[in-house]
Amino acid sequence: MHWVLPPLACLALSGCFSMDSAVFLNRGYTDDDLVDETALEGRWARADQVDERSITDPPPEPALVIERGDASEGCYKVSFFERFVADSLIARPASSAKLCAFRVSGQTFLDITRWPEGIDFESMTVTWHWFAAADVSSDELRLRILHPFLVGEYLREHPLDLQHTKLDYGGDAQIVVTAPPRDIQLFLLLHLGLNDLMDEEYVLRKLPPADPEQDSTGDGAAGDSSPQMAPQER
Repeated sequence: MHWVLPPLACLALSGCFSMDSAVFLNRGYTDDDLVDETALEGRWARADQVDERSITDPPPEPALVIERGDASEGCYKVSFFERFVADSLIARPASSAKLCAFRVSGQTFLDITRWPEGIDFESMTVTWHWFAAADVSSDELRLRILHPFLVGEYLREHPLDLQHTKLDYGGDAQIVVTAPPRDIQLFLLLHLGLNDLMDEEYVLRKLPPADPEQDSTGDGAAGDSSPQMAPQER
């Protein structure tokens, strides 16, 4: 399945989400769950663009660039580029986020949030978290991104399955998931197995290192650390 929805201006990791979606207030891991997935680091392009190009064609532009962001084990800085944004509508081009890898029952997940975390006092917004299942090797990255609209629909129908509260602004109430990390992990594992709340697999291939004359994060990367979250609807 793949979602088709125009970008929503109010959907941000450091701002408000569509009222149809659910948002996660807490991270999905404890310090003991973090894993140092060094294979994540690098420039990633969509697999079909890498596989189908001729040997005379230049490498495609990256969709994602992941680099070590700070001293935290298991945490990285991810920069989003045009190709990934066009495919998934999960960020503004040339924006960045914090990505932390954690492992539960042998499965690696990614916790994606604003860089840095916390309260954005300038815009008076709170950081939200979002999640993806990931399988990564030295040259391939497979992602399954949790769909906020489907999570919102699911929790309206099954309100006891995951701790949350509702913010009522008039009309449909916003679902804010307040569950602790262990409950989030069980929810992720269950619905990854059921294949009901995640997008279709998004496959990327690792590109060679950037030309030294280019910026280390690829062409067009900027310092914007508040990526717009606008997932597409089925």
